Amino acid sequence: MDEIGRVVVVARRLALKPRGPRWAHASLCVLDAVFSINAHYERHTVPTCHRYAAWAGISVPLSGSAQLPVPDEQPLQVFVTHIQTHGEAAFSTEVLQNRQRTRASCEAPLKAEAARQYAEILVSHGIATLADANALLADLDKLKTVEGDLAGIAGHGSGARLAYLWMLLGDDSRIKPDRMVLRWLQTVLQRTVTTAQATGLITGAAARLRCTPWELDHAIWEDQRKV
Repeated sequence: MDEIGRVVVVARRLALKPRGPRWAHASLCVLDAVFSINAHYERHTVPTCHRYAAWAGISVPLSGSAQLPVPDEQPLQVFVTHIQTHGEAAFSTEVLQNRQRTRASCEAPLKAEAARQYAEILVSHGIATLADANALLADLDKLKTVEGDLAGIAGHGSGARLAYLWMLLGDDSRIKPDRMVLRWLQTVLQRTVTTAQATGLITGAAARLRCTPWELDHAIWEDQRKV
């Protein structure tokens, strides 16, 4: 049996579920992607996004895919202006109530700064809404350029943050090969797995399971968060 087959056998035991409600604003996707790295998702990341939504007057932060786009989606330019007006330190403390940094060092940039830079780069490439982001994902040449720019922001690491951003913005073919997904694959295959290998394995297994890579990735994440 090949390695994808071994992944499929174990994955059949997971709770594969269709995608539920998702962030209805690109700004919340950016916050989630940046603040979820090396953080407890339910305890820190989700409340951070909801605090921003409440402060910014976003009435519908989450929506089902069939109901997108929402009529009052906040353009990313507004998100950038909010951070610029406050400054990253004040925005982190007063609005987000989350002063996490991009690395475990008091000298590392605040995640709020990384979020602002993410949004600024996307805006500079004409990406302001979820619809813009999905158009970008279909333009592979432009996508490569945008990804190159985003990779220069502090906290890029292995690229899991960027892959996760595309997942949040709507691409169900993307996965977030973070430490939990890697740990699960390493347990299944009894070897070290790189992020690039993880992407190929999950994508291949999802095709055989007749689910999206997002659904398999999320099922693995749900399984591993219990460990």
